[in-house]
Amino acid sequence: MSTTVTITSTENDSVSESIVPPEHVSVLEQLRDFRQKIPRELLAKYERPTTTLAVSQIFGDWLAAIIGWQAYVWRPNAWTFTFALLLMAWSQRGISNLAHDCNHYNLFKRRILNDVVGDLFLAPAHMSTVRLQRKAHTAHHHYLGTKDDPDHGLHNETSLKHYRNGRFDHKTIPSLFLYDLLDPVLFYYNAVGSFFEAPGLLIGWWTAVALLAGFFEPQLSFSPVPFGWRFLALWHGARCTITYAIYVLREIIDHSGLPSTTILEFTRTSPCCRLLQKFLQPHDDNYHLLHHLLPRVPMGHLHELHEWLVANVKEYETANRYTSYFTGDDALFLQTIHCY
Repeated sequence: MSTTVTITSTENDSVSESIVPPEHVSVLEQLRDFRQKIPRELLAKYERPTTTLAVSQIFGDWLAAIIGWQAYVWRPNAWTFTFALLLMAWSQRGISNLAHDCNHYNLFKRRILNDVVGDLFLAPAHMSTVRLQRKAHTAHHHYLGTKDDPDHGLHNETSLKHYRNGRFDHKTIPSLFLYDLLDPVLFYYNAVGSFFEAPGLLIGWWTAVALLAGFFEPQLSFSPVPFGWRFLALWHGARCTITYAIYVLREIIDHSGLPSTTILEFTRTSPCCRLLQKFLQPHDDNYHLLHHLLPRVPMGHLHELHEWLVANVKEYETANRYTSYFTGDDALFLQTIHCY
């Protein structure tokens, strides 16, 4: 592009300094306009990170992965293998969402804590770093729905397949999911992550994890040092299968099949408080529309603020909001898409 403008973050902006094209400044204008509909004291309350909750969520997500891993270590069979993969996939979804909150500086009040904790316990688990995740996620927010959106940008090489190829003929979420899921390009980006951008950090992090895990599982006879090969196999096996499938589905239900005009029109709120939601989108990741409108709100506050907005802000109450996955007129997975 020939010209750009610099948008410098304030305490109310979602991310640090970024370069935004002039025609897309309207996204930031939408955020500022929506903020004006909410009392300042309410924003101050819900935009405050909750350190205790963040620590407990990190501990809980890793504990789930450890339980699944140890179940297979002590009784290896098909049942415990399946149990371990499912539990690790759930753990990975939670860890991914917590890393996402670190990207927005939403886990801890001090910014440096978000970076340190994110790089020690969260981002490398998905083959990335906080800095690299934040860079890509900033672009998703600022360029939402444009060709520069790395997740949903038309003909963008890192986007979902139907955006990358400009295919909008799928009319149901299940058919679109299969089309995007069986995409070797997207699978490669997901499996490799940011390895080639931060090889030293990621090799070091995963070596440390494998050596630590090695003390808690039986060792191969030829291994000179304790090495957690079962943990590595289970973790990355889950990451490249179940978690990858959930990632593709979640990306689709967040934005796909909608007109990329405004945040309210291009983003969905998925069903809440159901067992499937707790597995697919833990830590209230289902409130994606609210997240794009108020990205400074930690996930731990989204549910309560969502309830207030539904009761008090008409344009939010009538936006793309679904209360069921499979039943009723507003069943998310039964919606006709690409019909605008």
